[in-house]
Amino acid sequence: GSQVDFGCSAEGRPPPLLTWFRGPQVLREEPGVASLPLHLAQVSPQDSGTYTCVAENRHGRHNRSLELHVA
Repeated sequence: GSQVDFGCSAEGRPPPLLTWFRGPQVLREEPGVASLPLHLAQVSPQDSGTYTCVAENRHGRHNRSLELHVA
C-alpha cells in the first residue's frame, strides 16, 4: 500500500523522448523533457516487475531498468 517514485533524466541534442515501460507496456512518455518521474501510488504485489526508462533521439537510444519486488 506504499507509494513508489522512480526518476529518469537524460540530456541530448535534439532533446530526447523519455519513455517509462513496465515490460512491453508504455506507462508514461514525454518528448523533449530533461526528466520524467514515475509515481506509483499504493503499490501491491501485482506492481512487481521490470520498469525501464528509455531515452531516445535520432542519434541513439539508451535505457536503464530496475526490478520492483512488492511483498
